[in-house]
Amino acid sequence: MAKEPHPQLEFDDEADEQDVAEHLRPGSTAAVVTGTDWTTETIVSQLKRGNIQLDPRFQRRDAWKKDRKSRFIESLIVGLPIPQIVLAESKRERGKFIVLDGKQRLLTIMQFWGHGQGDNNAYALSSLTLRDDLIGQSFKTLSKESTFESDFNALCNQPIRTVVIRNWKDTDFLHTVFLRLNTGSVTLSPQELRQALLPGEFSNYIDDSAGSSKALRRLLGINGPDTRMRDTEILARFLAFRFFANKYPGRMKKFLDNTFEEFNDNWSTFKPKVEQAVAEFELGVASLLKVFDDRVARKPTSPQFNRAIFDALIYFQSQPRVRTALKSKNSAVKKAYQELFISPSPFLKAVESDTAGAPNTSARLRIWAKSLSTIAEQTFTTPKIPVPDKPAPREKNAA
Repeated sequence: MAKEPHPQLEFDDEADEQDVAEHLRPGSTAAVVTGTDWTTETIVSQLKRGNIQLDPRFQRRDAWKKDRKSRFIESLIVGLPIPQIVLAESKRERGKFIVLDGKQRLLTIMQFWGHGQGDNNAYALSSLTLRDDLIGQSFKTLSKESTFESDFNALCNQPIRTVVIRNWKDTDFLHTVFLRLNTGSVTLSPQELRQALLPGEFSNYIDDSAGSSKALRRLLGINGPDTRMRDTEILARFLAFRFFANKYPGRMKKFLDNTFEEFNDNWSTFKPKVEQAVAEFELGVASLLKVFDDRVARKPTSPQFNRAIFDALIYFQSQPRVRTALKSKNSAVKKAYQELFISPSPFLKAVESDTAGAPNTSARLRIWAKSLSTIAEQTFTTPKIPVPDKPAPREKNAA
């Protein structure tokens, strides 16, 4: 019998990728920031031409319901203040922009105009509170019926404050902007920004694979692609450790950025290997679910999913040799896992502080490999993660 999805997807290591160094020379600036007031119609034109880069795959992760979309359009029509859009000019193509803040608002506009994709495309307005006479109206009816001519003109000509960042230093700077824009609200996954900054065939592949993964949906208790792209990040972490563990730099963000760059640049070479690894990921997750039910990668005292723990679990469980050796030994595996959290425990220490650091990352894999080797009565090798002789100073915001 299928289980009900978790009421809210929660991770207990949300800060794991927020390890961005923020250092500038005294008196220096990190970028050139300009503001403009584009009208709604101009923004639609920029979106249609692809100048504002709103990846069609993002529409599959549509986070707003129609009532929220409708009230946003209502705000534009009546002239209420709305949050600004924040863009960064692409370093690769002048006049093209990456969205740092405002994707859902831009998608809402695009879909109302009928130029989007998915079930919400060309939606009719609903659940309005200020102009209930507009309920049931679509862009098509507003544009054609004389009764709504002034409302249609107001919508098209409404200025939307748009901030554009140019001459930015590096992706770490944009990552910092991204995080600070979301301070005080729900922290968004950095994976969404990575997809925009590092486009390519692999980026498209992993987005599609994670979005359609039955294993990830069961693992995370969700019914579709995660709107914050955390499902994509989990799969990316698995692939990063599978292929590049020996290049782990001690920072998860940099590790994943490097992984995306390597795969995108050499996709024709890596494609069959990655596809095979993703197939093994699905089998590995299925195996873990049989052992732990709906508590995969949870601490015994916490209901929250822990990515640092999952990295270690899936690294081994995705390997056919490991699954075969552990067949019919689910109880022993579950018991060994629970024993990892009995204090004092080096594994517990490795998941409670500086989880992205190389020493603790290496320790989690090494300790779990030893536990599994004991159960299976054979040796499972641990990836060789570079660990500095002396612990490096912990970076600001490191998990």
